[in-house]
This record gives sequence, structure tokens and C-alpha cells, in this order.
Amino acid sequence: MPRRPGDPWLWAVCAAVFAVYVVLSVSRYAVGNPASWDLGIFTEAVRHYAHFQAPVVDIRGMDAMGDHFSPVDALFLPAWWLAPSPVTLLVVQAALAAVSIVPVYRAAAARLTVVEARLVAAAYGFSWGLASMAWYDVHEIAFAVPLIACSLSAMARSKHRAVVWWAVPLVFVKEDQGFTVVAIGLALALVYGKRLAGALLAAWGVGWSLLAVYVLIPDLNPGHAYPYWSQDGHLAGLAAGWDVKGPTLVVLLLPTALVALRSPLAAIAVPSIALRFVSSNPAYWGTIWHYNATVMPILFVAAIDGLARIRAGRPTWARGFWPYLGQYAPSMMAMGAVTLALWSPLQNLWQPGTYKTPAHITAARAAEQMIPAGQTVNTTLPELAPLAARGDDVYYFNDRTAPQWILLDTASWNVPVASVSHFPGFTYRTLFHRDGVVLEQRISAHR
Repeated sequence: MPRRPGDPWLWAVCAAVFAVYVVLSVSRYAVGNPASWDLGIFTEAVRHYAHFQAPVVDIRGMDAMGDHFSPVDALFLPAWWLAPSPVTLLVVQAALAAVSIVPVYRAAAARLTVVEARLVAAAYGFSWGLASMAWYDVHEIAFAVPLIACSLSAMARSKHRAVVWWAVPLVFVKEDQGFTVVAIGLALALVYGKRLAGALLAAWGVGWSLLAVYVLIPDLNPGHAYPYWSQDGHLAGLAAGWDVKGPTLVVLLLPTALVALRSPLAAIAVPSIALRFVSSNPAYWGTIWHYNATVMPILFVAAIDGLARIRAGRPTWARGFWPYLGQYAPSMMAMGAVTLALWSPLQNLWQPGTYKTPAHITAARAAEQMIPAGQTVNTTLPELAPLAARGDDVYYFNDRTAPQWILLDTASWNVPVASVSHFPGFTYRTLFHRDGVVLEQRISAHR
């Protein structure tokens, strides 16, 4: 019998993945190159949770639960209490990605050889979907990745009770994860014959998703609606954008050497992909951002199951290149991971600019030190997370309420309109101006 969790190769891969994703994400934060405002949003929400307060995010101007139903964010707290910093969230996310390798390895070790399990585990750990999650700030779906991996691994090993228990908490990660739970329940019922357990799991998933979308989120959202379904799109949007959607599907399947297609478990990825493809927002269609991370464990476990089915001769009409893939797919998956690393966010590891702090970020950090903690600050993207972690009420694109401080990094991308001219009736004085960074303090209101 193979040594599964005790295999030193497994722990070496987990450690390597953890280290790589920490370097990838923390270096981006350290040099002031955030992908978006997301790290600032999660930092502010977790900070409020840490003080047993509602996760009101001034950056968005709403309760975080009015945007996405993600009570799982509270699980960041133990680490946050030890080290209250945006870096802590990034490290936890890297740890969750590394932990998810274990169930994928266990499924492979149970259905394939030990060597093949090692290759598949390494290919999964460094897959481009997980690398994208690490590169694009931090998101709640980091918690979904190991849960999905554990549930699908249990399914591939016919541990049906474990399938259910690992899938149940997914509804508390994000409102759309309930539909993945539905797909897991249907697979359990239709593929493995566990009709009652599968039906109950599917009902649990769809019930929580609909409750979150139609009741919980609108109750806390300023517009009293679920913002992502109130946009144009839906089924009509499915026909558009296939110049982007088509390549996305291909690149999703390439890391598994296509053998994921030989398993019915691959269908569990359909809700996750379909919910993105029906949107009218092109940002959801492609390979950037974090949206493909939850698909990775599904497709890799499906590939493991597909390989086992090919080798068992199911279905008996298997012909052509499938037997060839059945023999060489694990090696192809490992080689594919190396090749795709030249294209995925992993390529940033060997780019000198990844570790170089620009002069304007150094200046912005000096300006941040001039602001007392607990202030209201209008600022630009690189400064959102560090200021939020200190306890400041941080605003982005705010032109409604005159803040106590304005910290503008004009050299950063996507600079908001937040200058003194947008707050008539208030007087500000400039305290800092260097390398495109301007710090202004509100001193009075005109009478």
C-alpha cells in the first residue's frame, strides 16, 4: 500500500506550493502593486470581525455581506489576532491552496500508482488556476478550494458520507457555491446511486444560494438587490464572447491532459463556469483573476477518476488516443504544469520587477506614517490595505464626505478622483509632496 499523507514527496510539494504562493502574493503587496481593491476590502472586513463588529467596508460603502454572502471570512480571525496585517490574509490563502493538495493526492494514490499520484499532486499544486488565486490579492473562495478538493476526493474513493460533510460548508463560502453543492449532490445520486443523500445535499445547496441571493444579500445591500444578477446578461449572454470563453475552456482542460473529460465528475464544474459565462461582464469569462481556482480541484480529481476508468476499460468502446492518455497522462500533466508556468502568474516569480519597490510606493509609505491611526482617509489602490489594517476608515473614489486626510499616489494606476477640489467648503493643507504622492490634511470648514 502507498504511504499517502505520510509520503515525503507530498509534504515537499505542499511546502513548495505554500512557499511559492506566499512569495508570489506577498511580494506583490510589498511593492505596492495590488491587482484591485480586494485586499483592502477583505482587510477592512476581517478587522471589523476581529472587534466583533459588522463587516462594514468603507471602501465599498456597504456591509461586506451586502456584496457577497461569505461568513467564512470570519475564519481568518485566528491568524489575524496573531498578526493583524494584510500579509496574514495572503499567507492563509497560500496555506489553504497547499492543504488542498493532500486530498487530491489521496484520490490519486487510491486509484493510480504512487509515482503517478506524486506527479498529479505536483501538477495540481502549481496549476494556473491556483497560481491566479495567489496573484490576484485575496478572496473568500480560497476556503472553497480545499473543501471541494476533500469532497471530490472522497467521491473518487467512494467515501460517500465524507462527500456530504465536506460539501455542506461550501454554502457559507460564497452564495454561488451552493450551485456547486447541487452538482456534487446530483453526482452522488446519479453516478454513485446515493439518491437520498444526493437529493438532500442538492436541496441544501440550492436552498442556501437562493436564500442568500434573494433575501440575505439584498437585505444588507444599499440597492436592496443582488448586484450580480441585476446586471444585464443571464442566458442571453451565454452566446456572446466565445472568442474569450472558448480558449478559457481549453486552458482549463489542458492541465489535466484532457482526461478529465472521461469522468462524469467533470460535470461538477459546470455551475461554476456557467454562472460566469452567462454574465455580461467580460472580466468573468477569461483566465485572469481568481475565478478558475475552484475549478482546479474538480477537474484534477475528475482526471484521476477518468484515468482509472480508461484503465478499467469503462466504457468498453474506448478507442483512439484514450488508451495512450491512460498510460502517459500523469507525466503529461506534470510537463503541462511546467509549460503553463511560463504563461501563468507563476512567471512573475522570475521577473525582477516583481521584487522592486517603485519610488512612489516608498514615498507613499512615508506619507502613511504621518497619518495618525483611526482617521478617515481618501486614498489610492496601493494604500487601501495597509491603512485599513491600522484601523483607518478608508475610502476609494469617495466624493461625498470630506475625509480628514487625502493621500493620493498619482503614479499608481486607476487613480481615483479624490482631490481637494471635490470637497468645496473645506480647507486642506499639503503636508507631503514627493514622487507623485500628495498628502493633505483637512484643517477647517468654511463658514
